Amino acid sequence: MSQIESALCEAFAPSGSMRASINFGNPVLATRAQGGEAQGISVDLATELARRLDVPLQLVPYEAAGKAVAGIEVGEVDVGFFAIDPVRGKEIAFTEPYVLIEGSYLVRSSHPSRLMPT
Repeated sequence: MSQIESALCEAFAPSGSMRASINFGNPVLATRAQGGEAQGISVDLATELARRLDVPLQLVPYEAAGKAVAGIEVGEVDVGFFAIDPVRGKEIAFTEPYVLIEGSYLVRSSHPSRLMPT
């Protein structure tokens, strides 16, 4: 193993196993399959990263993004998959985005915000 590979393993799997935070609070990132196992882009990315590092993978489930971020901050997990947020960025480092999620909302045509002139 090269020095670079060793440094990457130390950074992403300091215990020898990579512990990945899986946030079930956002179904775009992860859901549970019928058997209860985790599935989705977060699981796929964690699985591939662990494979490339040649380390075992441990998925650590969380029911909300805030809890998943807290898991990173207190050292329960080594990696996670989150929306970039300046507040979160004070405690954790972000990569370039791996997915772009477009958000929108619906408003009834009779809602007061729709009655205002534009």
